[in-house]
Amino acid sequence: MALKPCKVCGTLNGEGVDTCLSCGHDPEGSKRPAIFRYIAIAIVVCLAIPLISGLFNWILWQLKPKTPKPNPSKVSLVLNEIPDPLKKI
Repeated sequence: MALKPCKVCGTLNGEGVDTCLSCGHDPEGSKRPAIFRYIAIAIVVCLAIPLISGLFNWILWQLKPKTPKPNPSKVSLVLNEIPDPLKKI
């Protein structure tokens, strides 16, 4: 008895078997249509793009330099501390 590969999964089966021992499909059957592969790839891409984009934006947000806030204690509104430009040193 010769062994033939299953057309669905590729497992070697005997010639007279009705179902594949590995996948359970008819060994002479055809492979699944390629549309299932394309749909699976599209789903993975649709899930991966937002995740990668969010991670990239988070990294850029973490690396963004912080703007310094003015310290109100260093700001003086007293007029006596303003140097007089006409006064000689």
